[in-house]
Amino acid sequence: MSVPVSGYLPLRYVLTDTLVVRTSFDPLRIDSEHVIGGRAQRGMLAAALRRAGLRREEREWVADGGRIRFATAHPRLEPGADPDLPGLSRALVAYPPPAHLYTLGKNSDTMADVFGDADPTVPYRAVRDPITLDRTLRARVRTTTERYLGRARIGDPDRGMPFFTTALDSGQVFEARWQLLASDRTALSELARRIAEVLADAEGTLTLGSGGTRAHGGVRVAPVDPDDPLRPDRADPVGPRAWAAGRPFDLLLSSAALVVGAQGQYAPGALVSEVPALLDRWLPGVGVEVVAAHVESTVIGAYHRGYHGPMAQRRAAAPGAVVRLRLDRDLPTELVRAIEADPLGDRVIDGHGQFVLVDPPPPGPLPHAPETVPLVGRPAGTVALTDGRTVAAWTSKEWDDPGLAALYDELLWNAAAGPVRDHARFLARRSARRLEPLTPSLVGRLREVVTHPHDDADAALEALANVVDGDRSPGGAHKGLHDRAVRALSRARVVSPGSAPIPVRGWLSGLSGGAAAVSWWEANRPRPAYGPAYAEAIAVVDLSVPEGLPSREDPSGLSERALEWERRTAARLCLTLVSSWLAEVARVLRARDVPHGGGGWR
Repeated sequence: MSVPVSGYLPLRYVLTDTLVVRTSFDPLRIDSEHVIGGRAQRGMLAAALRRAGLRREEREWVADGGRIRFATAHPRLEPGADPDLPGLSRALVAYPPPAHLYTLGKNSDTMADVFGDADPTVPYRAVRDPITLDRTLRARVRTTTERYLGRARIGDPDRGMPFFTTALDSGQVFEARWQLLASDRTALSELARRIAEVLADAEGTLTLGSGGTRAHGGVRVAPVDPDDPLRPDRADPVGPRAWAAGRPFDLLLSSAALVVGAQGQYAPGALVSEVPALLDRWLPGVGVEVVAAHVESTVIGAYHRGYHGPMAQRRAAAPGAVVRLRLDRDLPTELVRAIEADPLGDRVIDGHGQFVLVDPPPPGPLPHAPETVPLVGRPAGTVALTDGRTVAAWTSKEWDDPGLAALYDELLWNAAAGPVRDHARFLARRSARRLEPLTPSLVGRLREVVTHPHDDADAALEALANVVDGDRSPGGAHKGLHDRAVRALSRARVVSPGSAPIPVRGWLSGLSGGAAAVSWWEANRPRPAYGPAYAEAIAVVDLSVPEGLPSREDPSGLSERALEWERRTAARLCLTLVSSWLAEVARVLRARDVPHGGGGWR
């Protein structure tokens, strides 16, 4: 067959803002796809060409569709992005999971190919996360749901309505391989160069999806390899790119395919009969055996910004559909590339109907692929910002500098104070049912002790411990508790997550200044497993942690310098936790003591 020369331009997308690629037309709730469709990218390029005044390129590249076929952008997993995956040597792209790939059991750590020998007595669960073609990594795309009030386009325009939007988080990376068509290799390289120039000139103005409202859609786009932008394959080769006669291989659909059935309507199941017809066009008279197939249905729709309305929805074969084939003759590499360059079905300009030919999984159970987030890979000595940019990490700091030490202490304290108070309120509400022996007046006495203007936090803690222990020494600033109050503190319980309930008196009597405060705080600080907000808040402002993430080396989630700061500030942290706990307990007890019909309060 005579076809134009074809090649692929891999483009790297870095989300600088949240991204909404609309998948439904519910006016109150918008959910974003976890991939970036080709039609959205087509609109992005058209807008860039129109702003640049390149009307001829806009007609040839976008409107006519004879030079560029856009492609779905899939999550790109880069080296250095995930500290748990230090062995990743090159970037991998996660594609829709093959329909035949399942996990064995509900909580299994193995996967299996159900096209092979499947045990009917074992429960199977389909893999739903995007997965690399070599089945070594899965991608977990991060999203955020926001709620806001807005004006409806229909009905009463002055009435606010609640809207929900689920968007892809910024800082994530995707990759799309646009298919370029030209008369020869020279023209193909020139086309790739011109596209790269247009994208570079439009940097800072490119938007995707619903970029016109609520600051969504900012993106940076550039070729994966500016020095050598073109690739001969639709996906990076994994395994052989040629198959001998009689050896099975899989056709894996990487984007939805709009195929027409025998009745002249779009029918997803017609994909199975469309594949042998495709092979017959390239290998006339070839014997094709469909070993197995699994095709699911999806709905393809779009919003036409030019006409301000939705386009008609069509039924299509869902990405991840697999047709396993066996031929009666050899399939060489050049022919494999030519077949992959011929998409299936309609609307191929928008990236529909694209597929790759891959080897089937080996027989037997496979190790379950670990998850990772498609974040920007950063070389050693750099820091990734929230919009995906990388900047050089700071050099070694002069920690002996008094100004830096004071700044560090202030940053950590401002970050820690809020989560500590929230943790105190959480403990009080969690212990509400075990605080029955306490009374508002008793809690009020304890609050007076900690709020008294003591010299420092150590003095306040020592005064509280003396009062809780029932110290009636005449020299004390506060009188000790009577036996009845001490018994009430001994019967009440503090319920901490992950540990057995302990008496309130024992919990408070361990407080004191100095080393005692350090030990008490280490036993009662918010644990990452139950209260991750504390470690996360400190990590964000911790100058000794370039990536701004909680430490994985210590159970507390804090760096060595943050732990040293905790030891120096332990008394202040303990006092904040206890005073906030007492305030919340007083509120809980007042809510418990409701008025009754006998007059007054009990």
